[in-house]
Amino acid sequence: MTQTQCAGACAAGDDLRVIVDSHARRLDGLEDDVDTLKSGQSAMMERLISIEAQGQERERNRAAQAQDVRNALTRLTQQLAEHTGAQKRQNQLAEDSLRRWRKLAVVAGLLCTVGAAVGSTLLSDQEVASTIWVQWLHLREPWDLPQQGVPHAGP
Repeated sequence: MTQTQCAGACAAGDDLRVIVDSHARRLDGLEDDVDTLKSGQSAMMERLISIEAQGQERERNRAAQAQDVRNALTRLTQQLAEHTGAQKRQNQLAEDSLRRWRKLAVVAGLLCTVGAAVGSTLLSDQEVASTIWVQWLHLREPWDLPQQGVPHAGP
C-alpha cells in the first residue's frame, strides 16, 4: 500500500492509537488511584486494628484495677472485722475486770460495815474497851489521860 491508498485507513489507525493511548493513560491514572485507595484503606485498617488493640488493653487494665480495688476492699473489711473483734474482746475483758473489782469492793464494804458494827458494840462496853487498851495494846485508856490546858472547874 502506498500512501495514497492508505490515506483513509492510516488516519483511522492514528486516531485509534490516540484513543488507545488516551485510554491507557486514563487506566494508568485509575490504577494509581486504586492503589492510593488500597494503601489508604490498608492504613485505615491498620489504624483500626491498633485502636481496637488499645481499647482491649485499656479494658484489661480497668478489669485489673477493679480487681485490685475489690481485693483491697476485702482486705480492709477483714482488717476492720479483726480490729472490731479485738476491741470487743478488750471491752469484754475490761468489763470482767471491772465486775471483779466491784465484787471485791462490795465484800470489803460489807466487812468494814460488820467490823465497825462489832467494834462500836464492843468498844461501847467499858470493860471490853479497858481490856483492849490496857491488856492488849499496853496503852493507857484514852479517857484516863489528863487534859492539858483545860482548867478543872470542880468543887
